[in-house]
Amino acid sequence: MDDANQTAAKNLAVALLEAQVKQLRQRLTGSQLIDLAAVELDILLAQADEVLLGSVVSRQSIKDVVRVFAFELDLGSGVIALSGEMAQQLHITATKNAPKLKELISNSVVAQWLDKILELEDFRSTLLSKIGESTTLHEFISDHFLILIEQQIAQRSPQWLQQLATEKSTDKKGVGNRIATGIRRKINSTVRSQEEFLESKLRQSVSKMIQQSCAEIAGLDDSVWRDAIWQLWQAVRDESVSQFAEGLNPLDIEEFFVLSYDEWRRLRQKEYMQRLILTGVDVFFDAYEETPLTDLLDDVGITRKHMLAEVARFAPTVIQLLDERGYIRELLTRQLSPFYESAATLKILQDALGSVAT
Repeated sequence: MDDANQTAAKNLAVALLEAQVKQLRQRLTGSQLIDLAAVELDILLAQADEVLLGSVVSRQSIKDVVRVFAFELDLGSGVIALSGEMAQQLHITATKNAPKLKELISNSVVAQWLDKILELEDFRSTLLSKIGESTTLHEFISDHFLILIEQQIAQRSPQWLQQLATEKSTDKKGVGNRIATGIRRKINSTVRSQEEFLESKLRQSVSKMIQQSCAEIAGLDDSVWRDAIWQLWQAVRDESVSQFAEGLNPLDIEEFFVLSYDEWRRLRQKEYMQRLILTGVDVFFDAYEETPLTDLLDDVGITRKHMLAEVARFAPTVIQLLDERGYIRELLTRQLSPFYESAATLKILQDALGSVAT
């Protein structure tokens, strides 16, 4: 009698498992899925209204996530390779029927940015001061001035002077050759001396000119800055966006992406960059640690409507595909089988069958 009762209990457990799997699968794949999701979402949001962020996650756990994804995670080779194809398509898309700047940015927006730029008076002064004091910039400009001057001197020198300074006589033992050689040496010595003097004076003048110009620019009235920037905007606002990309090809864009990503990978390992990012985490956690999750979602701008819309957009298609491949049934069976196969469940069923039999 006991063996028969145990067998009946096992058969009943199998039948109940199949019935429950079938019922849950129908609910997940049926037309009522969105309604069920809406009910569960409302229940979840009602609970979230009483749950504080600090009780769900810790400050350190958020930092650990940031550390992994911002400081350690590297894009796979497939994504890097895809950047080439993306660059080509972006280049084609950006240059085809490209709008004018004024169609993307209005005068009112430019005026707002202009007001903000003009507020940065201290920043402008500091920047111009650094430029005025930059010896590297002074040397760069001086070098180019010297190159231009040398080119002009070479072009304007008398023909006889160029020949006298450069040509070599075939009569190596002649008196004329000795005289010409002496003249060339004298000319070369004088020219070198004058070049060194002019170069020194030029570098001093360039340095002084840059410093004076930066000081004058920094002292300009805001109305002058406003007029200059506004006139610049008026000059370019009718230009097409594609005109600013002239000379760039897809390979250039791809190389910019790769170089930027490589540079970011280097910079993110610096203690300074990591400190800046983790400081942002601290500010966020300090602001929302005692905030209910629903208020946090509201501040981020995520509403019930958004979440339900995403469920409706993706869930039915994904679940249908998984069901067609048998995954839904396998998943439900795998999760529920341990319960129906447990000794405790079989004993409950066996006791229930025994009480019915008596």
